[in-house]
Amino acid sequence: MKKFLLILGLLILFSPAGIVIADDHTEGEVPTPAIVVEEPPEQIEDVAWTYRFLIPTTVAIATLVILGNVIQYFRQVTRKRYKVIEK
Repeated sequence: MKKFLLILGLLILFSPAGIVIADDHTEGEVPTPAIVVEEPPEQIEDVAWTYRFLIPTTVAIATLVILGNVIQYFRQVTRKRYKVIEK
């Protein structure tokens, strides 16, 4: 068990040192990349026709349907609520 703990301690102690030894450049230098990737300039994408026409039309139709349902509901309720009773 002591041998295991000794080996484990040495491994924990020297494992960060291996990373430092493998690093071959100094602190001030920046290594050059193997391949330089140039990013293409951003192109302004044209908005699809669905965003321009279909979505606003759908929103307008949904609004009209909701308003129509509200008006129809209140017409039905007031028609049933107020009745003239003849004596």
